[in-house]
Amino acid sequence: MTTTAIRPGRTAPRSATDRARSRGTGLRVGWRRARPRLLILLPILLLGAALGCASGAWRIARDTATIQALAAGRDVAVPVDAAPSLLLARVQHLARRGAVEAIEPLIAALEAQGARDRAARARFALANAHLRQAFDHLERGDLDPAGPRITLARQEYRRALQGRPDYWDAKFNLDVASRLLRDFPDFDRKSGDALAAEPKTIWTDIPGQPRGEP
Repeated sequence: MTTTAIRPGRTAPRSATDRARSRGTGLRVGWRRARPRLLILLPILLLGAALGCASGAWRIARDTATIQALAAGRDVAVPVDAAPSLLLARVQHLARRGAVEAIEPLIAALEAQGARDRAARARFALANAHLRQAFDHLERGDLDPAGPRITLARQEYRRALQGRPDYWDAKFNLDVASRLLRDFPDFDRKSGDALAAEPKTIWTDIPGQPRGEP
């Protein structure tokens, strides 16, 4: 039987058990050294997480309050970089007031954010505002400005349908706006959907007020 001699100056190879024991000892030593730091950092991390949750809840509550105020008719300013839900609420508020000139930048902001559904709903609200103004002109017998408003309404309904092809209310109101001009094909052919203003006497049966949300 032969034995393996150990040369002077060299140690014998350690077994797997010795290596595992050594690693365990190193981990315990590392944990004892890191524990004071972790005990200091843990409250800071928990505080940061709590502040993040509180900030998120506060933003949600603030946005909800703004949307409710706009729905109630209060004029609350909304920046163009606001959340899509706020931009849509602002557009619908302005549309109900007939402030159509202030709506387009908000719709552009919605489209820039990729909020296609809300942008379609915003264009629907803008189209309804144009069509309501056209009805107001017709009811007062002020016929000259009614045609451009109807044309603008049709344009916005079509844009809404481009972003949301299944938008039934937009389809219905587009048909209403189109029937208002059905007795005047020359007017429609000359103006298309890019009419700015052209005096024209128009009158047809009015099927009803715009349907759907404001």
